[in-house]
Amino acid sequence: MNDARRNNLSGNLSGRRNLLVIAHPGHELRLYGWIAQTKPLVCILTDGSGSDDKPRLSATLNILQGLGAEIAPVCGELTDRQIYRKMLHGEYDMFDDLCERLTALIAARDIRTVVSDGIEGYNPTHDLCEVLVRTAVAITNNVPNIARVADGKEYLVRHYTIPLMGDPRPTVQPTACRAESANPVIQQESEQCIIELNERELAHKLETMREYASRAGGILQQEVEDAFRSYGEEAFGREYLYAAVLPGKEPERNFLQQKPFYEIRGEQRVADGRYRDVIRFHEHVLPIMNRLNTKISAGADRAGKNRKAP
Repeated sequence: MNDARRNNLSGNLSGRRNLLVIAHPGHELRLYGWIAQTKPLVCILTDGSGSDDKPRLSATLNILQGLGAEIAPVCGELTDRQIYRKMLHGEYDMFDDLCERLTALIAARDIRTVVSDGIEGYNPTHDLCEVLVRTAVAITNNVPNIARVADGKEYLVRHYTIPLMGDPRPTVQPTACRAESANPVIQQESEQCIIELNERELAHKLETMREYASRAGGILQQEVEDAFRSYGEEAFGREYLYAAVLPGKEPERNFLQQKPFYEIRGEQRVADGRYRDVIRFHEHVLPIMNRLNTKISAGADRAGKNRKAP
C-alpha cells in the first residue's frame, strides 16, 4: 500500500467517519476490538431493559467511553416494551423518526461506513436495526448534489452487518481488510472484513464480556456462557464485518416461508403464560420493513426529479 493511500485511511479512522448502530446495549462486545481501534460514533436503539425491565445502558456507555467511542444523540431512549407495543399495534411513527434521525446523522457527520446488527431472526428489534440502517444509508446515497469524494473518486456510504448469534466465525473465509498500521480498514471493494485482535486485546475483550454478562445475569449471561462453551474463547479473537446484501437478496426473505426463531419462542412463552401476544413476522415485522423500503424508492424518485430539474 502506498503512503498516500495509507495516510488517507488513517485520516478516515481518526475523523470518526465510522458509525455503529446496535439495537441493544451489550452488542458492542461482539466488536470490542473494532471499536477500540476505530473509535466510532455509536447509536443504541434501546436501553436494554428487555422483559425484566432492568436497563443495562450505563454499563455499555462505560465500555464505549473507555474505548474512546463517541456516543450519538440516538442512545437508549426506548425500551423493548415500547418497541414491541408499536410492532403489535402497527404504529410506524417511531420507526419513521428513527430512520429520519439516522439519515440526518449520517449526512451531518460525513459518515463513510455504517456497521449495524444483522438480520438473524433471533430478535425482531435486531432485525429492524439492520433495515433501519439499510434504509438510512440508501436514502443518503440517493441524495443528489452532495459531493462524496475520496482520493479523487466518488464514494458511497457503505453498510456492514455483524452476527450476534451462533459461531462468531464464518463458514467461508472472508477477505482480510487491514492497513499496514495494524488498524482495521473497511475498503469499498471488500464484501467481508476481518479485525484481528492480539493476545492483549482478546484478553481484555473476554474479561469485559464475562464481567458484563455476570452483572446483567439472565439470558445474556446464559448466551455468553453457551458461546464460550460451544465455540471456545479463541473464536472471539477475530471480528467480522459483512457487507449488507444487494436488493432482492435481503435476509428477511428467508422468513417468507419459515418462521423466525423469535416467533417460535413467542408461541412457547404465550403457551407458558409468560407473554400475552406473539410478535409475528408477516403480521407485525414485515409491514414495518416494507414501509421503510418505500422510503428508499421515494427518495430515489425525488433524487431523479432533482437531477432532471434545470
